[in-house]
Amino acid sequence: MNDEKLLSALGNGDVSALERIMKKYSGYVCTVARNFSRGFLSEEDIDELSVAVFYKLWEQRGRLDVKLGLKAYLSAAARNAVKNRFRDDPPPCEDISELDIPAEFSVEEHAELSETLEVLDEGLKALSPKRREIFLRFYLYGEQTSQIAKAMKISEGSVRTELHRARAKLKEYMSDRGYDYV
Repeated sequence: MNDEKLLSALGNGDVSALERIMKKYSGYVCTVARNFSRGFLSEEDIDELSVAVFYKLWEQRGRLDVKLGLKAYLSAAARNAVKNRFRDDPPPCEDISELDIPAEFSVEEHAELSETLEVLDEGLKALSPKRREIFLRFYLYGEQTSQIAKAMKISEGSVRTELHRARAKLKEYMSDRGYDYV
């Protein structure tokens, strides 16, 4: 059964449709949560978040508007679940070059992305600690500028300015190393 039919059946309250979705996508949801949490959550936490994602899918079944597809919806839900878990206690900022790359990538794509992440990580290390933390909180952990400002005890305008400057510095750093498309 394809995803559209599964979603239709789910919308009609078919529990077996939810079971089929869970069977098909539970590994994917766990992988997204694991990658997005960057190893700061235990496997039990990852499993708990996965269950929460599917529970929320069931709760929202009558109001679902999945325009981009079920996989994209579940990926966003998993990332949001991790963000919610880290809302009050964000994990420490670490190297992004160690992010897991999905298994669907070819060997060439994997190598190219790994190299790009390493260069990007070097560029991040060239930023001031404050600017790097703001950048990672915003882009890696998905925090809003207001959340970052509150957590770091600075104005929201300062957060936006630091993000702008970080993007400019990283763009220049990456461009100097031949990554003009980044």
